[in-house]
Amino acid sequence: MNLINKEYYINRELSWLQFNTRVFNQSQNSKLPLLERLKFLAIYGTNLDEFYMIRVAGLMELFASGVNVSGPDGLTPLEQITQIRAYLKTEQTKIEKTYNEIQSKLQEHNLHIKYFNSLSSKHKEFLKEFFINEVFPVVIPIAIDSMHPFPHLNNLSFGLVVKLNDGDSVDNIKYSLIRIPRILKRFVQIQSGVFIPIEEVVREFAGELFPGYEIISSTTYRVTRNADIAIEEEEADDFLEVMEEGLKARQRGRIVRLEIEQNNDKDLINFINSHTNV
Repeated sequence: MNLINKEYYINRELSWLQFNTRVFNQSQNSKLPLLERLKFLAIYGTNLDEFYMIRVAGLMELFASGVNVSGPDGLTPLEQITQIRAYLKTEQTKIEKTYNEIQSKLQEHNLHIKYFNSLSSKHKEFLKEFFINEVFPVVIPIAIDSMHPFPHLNNLSFGLVVKLNDGDSVDNIKYSLIRIPRILKRFVQIQSGVFIPIEEVVREFAGELFPGYEIISSTTYRVTRNADIAIEEEEADDFLEVMEEGLKARQRGRIVRLEIEQNNDKDLINFINSHTNV
């Protein structure tokens, strides 16, 4: 047997993706309760966050450093990144289909995730009061222009990027970020069994944050940063202090993934892409 033959080796990162696919497959098991299937989708997503923060981030660092040495499986860092992206792109379609299927079946049990335009006037009024009383005091709108540079986004931070003008000239385009802090629940319950995503509430009433401006378009964003921690344990005088510094550094790591919702405004997409440098 020729142990140098790359056909005898399985790439670690691609093998991990197949493991996470097996987690996802549990969400397709119709014998499981619907909420258990939904939990497996959530576990899949959390696993993928960690994979990007550590494994993909490591591959990107190797590629950025000019490392082009392949492992026993014969794949270079760039080839691994390319295959990871292709694998996940195919899987994403299946995930969305499964999520929509579960959500549809939950509706049969009076559990609904709705969107603002489908709500009654009574519920819309409730959400307006909720925004003014609960959301407005804690969300953070950030204008971005020559005087206000693009802000630092913490790892796994979530929010909206909006495109607006001042109402006097359609050519006077400005951009802003609206950070949605983690103290706000991801879904707002408007009655028993009926929920609405928090970003829908923020999007609908974002005009309250920018008086005098017209919002042209918006999209949600979520960033994932390099969160790998390199600890030189033998050189550490105070291990706790080293760990504290390492955890702080996780928030400053390079952005390795940008998630945005589907949007037809290319200017808005180019804006967030160029500033996150993904």
